[in-house]
Amino acid sequence: MYKNILLKLSGESLMNDSENINKEKTHEIANLIKRVHDMGINIAIVVGGGNFFRGRSHQDMEAINADSMGMLGTTMNALALRDAFNKVGLKNVIFSPFDFHELIEAHSEEELKNMYNEGTVVVFSGGTGHIGCSTDTAASMKAIMVGADVIIKLTNVDGVYDKDPNKYPDAKMYTKLTHQEVLDNSEIKVMDLACIRDCKEHNKDILVINFNDQENLIKVLSGESIGTVISND
Repeated sequence: MYKNILLKLSGESLMNDSENINKEKTHEIANLIKRVHDMGINIAIVVGGGNFFRGRSHQDMEAINADSMGMLGTTMNALALRDAFNKVGLKNVIFSPFDFHELIEAHSEEELKNMYNEGTVVVFSGGTGHIGCSTDTAASMKAIMVGADVIIKLTNVDGVYDKDPNKYPDAKMYTKLTHQEVLDNSEIKVMDLACIRDCKEHNKDILVINFNDQENLIKVLSGESIGTVISND
């Protein structure tokens, strides 16, 4: 069982058909994270902003504006998670690469790592803080920073496939892959290649599971074989 994890949480997981941030879905996630925390697992979260704005989808805008809007979306999601975590009594801290003064307290990387190892849930907002970088890259960077053993990507499919299972009914799912196999096969699209290279170099596993059934997170952290594992082995 993994002791130190980083969750890659999409902004879409917080929304429903009528709200960018839905109270019930956000609180469901907070209760789930508390259950994971109570298993004795240290948790960091990189949250996306796709429920508000996805910069790479707006190629008619200048990158600095589109990406900045996306990073602001992740910040709003982090604040929503903070509120939900506080309501379930889960100690947490938000990190932002930007200066928000009284809104988000500034912490050094060493402080964040210490808080993570002491059981505080660390929520990373703002991606990497740089244009042209996805939250996938932020996930690998932050996993390296805090010393997480694995990045768990919470998605809407069962794992990693040889082609898009939403388009091709004959798509086949992998249960295990190496980082190098992902890098060598352009048809395998799971996370940005910069993230895969970082994880290969720093020996970080990537686990891809279906988050439509939130119990999958508890099951996989309890030792069940679910989804796809990407590792150096």
